Amino acid sequence: MEIRSVVAATFVSTLVFSVHANAQESVAAFYKGRSLNLLVGSAPGGGYDLYARHVSRHMSRHLPGEPDIVVQNMPGAGGLIAANTLYTRSPRDGSTIGHIQGPLSIRQIAGGRNVQYDMRNFGWLGSANNTSNVCVLSPRVPVKTANDLLTREIIVGGSGGSTTYVPSFLNAVVGTKFKIIAGYKSTNDVVIAIERGEVEGLCGWGWDSAKGNARGMFDRGVLRVGLDVGSQPHPELSKQGVPFVMDLVTDKTNRDILSFAFSYLVYIRPFVTPPEVPADRLKALQDAFAMTLKDKAFLAEAEKSDLEVRYVSPAEVMIALDKAFNAPDEVKKNTMMKLKEAGFEGL
Repeated sequence: MEIRSVVAATFVSTLVFSVHANAQESVAAFYKGRSLNLLVGSAPGGGYDLYARHVSRHMSRHLPGEPDIVVQNMPGAGGLIAANTLYTRSPRDGSTIGHIQGPLSIRQIAGGRNVQYDMRNFGWLGSANNTSNVCVLSPRVPVKTANDLLTREIIVGGSGGSTTYVPSFLNAVVGTKFKIIAGYKSTNDVVIAIERGEVEGLCGWGWDSAKGNARGMFDRGVLRVGLDVGSQPHPELSKQGVPFVMDLVTDKTNRDILSFAFSYLVYIRPFVTPPEVPADRLKALQDAFAMTLKDKAFLAEAEKSDLEVRYVSPAEVMIALDKAFNAPDEVKKNTMMKLKEAGFEGL
């Protein structure tokens, strides 16, 4: 009996090893000599494009077969075009991945027009960051405490998207006094306008983009962070003593609205595949993405570019998505009403 048991155990162990080895060989054979397409839902030069190109330069060597990774930009409709394409038209064989926009989950929950995807059904590799939006101010603005934001009008520039609707949303939910001057072509144009004294600040700027694009201006004292806007405090901003938006709100209804509206910031830099990618290839992509974000060469390059990297696993993303999609109907209803008033383009 003992001999049979040993033989059986050896056979099972060999079989498991063989299956695992064959799976690895299969994945390597699929990717070897192939170009992997990385679809980006924004134009070249922006934050999403920056993350995609950094990842593309390092992820290949962590994938079996080491395929070339080719970045393809597909801007339009706040990332909607790229997300719909990835979900409905891209091959489901592991040859295409996407870097899409986090707020697309709120667009879906809101029943936004032309949504053809389900954020929960993408093959999630994870997120390259978990960050906050920030409101940055000129040092000329006499705001000494967070409560000053509730009593003094502050003129902020808007370039569309979050830099327009976030300050309006905060006015409606928190009671801030932002006066928005819209029409700027980019956040960079708003920053220049702050330095020239045309406006006093900018609100709704991702901290990962802000500190990378305007590091010199923070260092020179041209800009300072006046408010951390997110669903949870950002550790780096907390260390700097930057006020957190939730600390300005005591009403539970409004706190729930803020938490729901900014839930996407947990997975603000999402990397995904289309649905139904074979399990072994999806696992290889997930592992390669995780290893890339811990790769010393990748992190050194990211640091030189002031690119904030905080890995969020697929499991952590799914917890955040589940919480948002299953939020109480009253919270969803109240949030969508406020977002609509603020001009959120995803509705």
